[in-house]
Amino acid sequence: MNRDKFKRNQTEMNEKERKKTGAIIGLAITVGVLSASTLGLGIAYGMKNSQAMQYEIELENVYQRNYYDLVDSINNADTKISKILASNNSSYQKKMLTELSENAKDAQGAISTLPISSSDFVENVRFINQLSGYTSTLSEKIAKGGKLDNEDKKSLSNLHISLTQLKNNLNKFSEKMEKNYKIIEKSANNKDINNFTSDISKIKNIDTDYPTMIYDGPFADSVVNKKVKGVQGEKISINKGYDNIKKCFKDISELDYKNDTNGKFNTYNYSLKTMDKQKLYVQVTKLGGDILTVSGHVESNIQNINIERAIKIASDFVRSNGIENVDCVWYVVLNNQAYINLAPKINNIVLYPDLIKVKVDMENSNVIGYDATSYYTNHVARNLGKASMSISDAQTKVPSEFNIKNKRLVLAPLDYNREVLCYEFEGEKEGVTYYFYINANTGEEENILKVLKTNDGSKLM
Repeated sequence: MNRDKFKRNQTEMNEKERKKTGAIIGLAITVGVLSASTLGLGIAYGMKNSQAMQYEIELENVYQRNYYDLVDSINNADTKISKILASNNSSYQKKMLTELSENAKDAQGAISTLPISSSDFVENVRFINQLSGYTSTLSEKIAKGGKLDNEDKKSLSNLHISLTQLKNNLNKFSEKMEKNYKIIEKSANNKDINNFTSDISKIKNIDTDYPTMIYDGPFADSVVNKKVKGVQGEKISINKGYDNIKKCFKDISELDYKNDTNGKFNTYNYSLKTMDKQKLYVQVTKLGGDILTVSGHVESNIQNINIERAIKIASDFVRSNGIENVDCVWYVVLNNQAYINLAPKINNIVLYPDLIKVKVDMENSNVIGYDATSYYTNHVARNLGKASMSISDAQTKVPSEFNIKNKRLVLAPLDYNREVLCYEFEGEKEGVTYYFYINANTGEEENILKVLKTNDGSKLM
């Protein structure tokens, strides 16, 4: 339905049912909270049929409004990026970049309120996250007296191609919404998900590659194996899931089981409230009882701990989940929250495929985000062997004009589901940082990543 029809129908339905009361219970939604993320939904009804029908109508109205908000945000963002590319005025470019970043944030918010429970939409979520961060970075660059150079405009042009295709796909999907489409209707082919999950998962930018940029750390979005390899153990009970959560969170005031998810990962899903009233959504794997994800959002104006303390909190939380020998490989502080990437190490080799992402509230010193999907997808016992090439010989493969700041041996997840032992070189040229990945056995240049640093304290380690 279009917006006017949607509003009229919503008013008519609310008028007919206005004397009925109650509350929707058991609604839980999770999206990839760390510049990318895990998606899930649980809905449970504990009420009479007549009441349930009314609440279903109200929930459907909320979801449709949120979908249209997503479409509006993407449409607006597409218009803004077109104006930026057409302008040579720095002041106007800065204004449009700031507004574009806000449009992307609005899109993030709209997605987080939709019942998407398939990982197939994660690619688009990651793109929107990067769009918000990158445009904010460019706006700050202009604010400090800089200008958009040819490389900036090339990146924006590539982003524009991806954004336009996403816009067109979303607008095409809107045609279904005008024909009495129900977002919460169960799928006829898979009762574990709704039709909306199946349909929205088909929206992909097949013909356009998103620019390869680092905004939330090297290989933060990489999942090498499509088949889960790292989940082991016996199937646990729901009560055992309670026990495992309590081992990791010491200040719980409320903890409730909501529903389960069956997909790439089979999980029990819980809602949690801490003593300081932070609300979290926790997924625990049915096999082994490992905490897979924690999702939460906190607005904070206070920073009571430093980044070193936040890294310690994140590392301790990971160890409490049974993952040992992890090091911080990247972090950024945004809005008094620390986003920290941790990776296990074997024989001093960083295992990027097994990356774990943690978000720490720096006001109350709590973990409010956790994503171990890459770890539990890829983690297996590995015999990595030794590099046949020395690090000094590998460094000769990096262009000499780059100032090498850091270097180390890593296991890098690359294309075609490969895990390759590489030397990682962090090089800087004209204030821009790049990561070079040189095969430690063949000397081949396997990959190059460009770093986008924000000006609000983000750092790469």
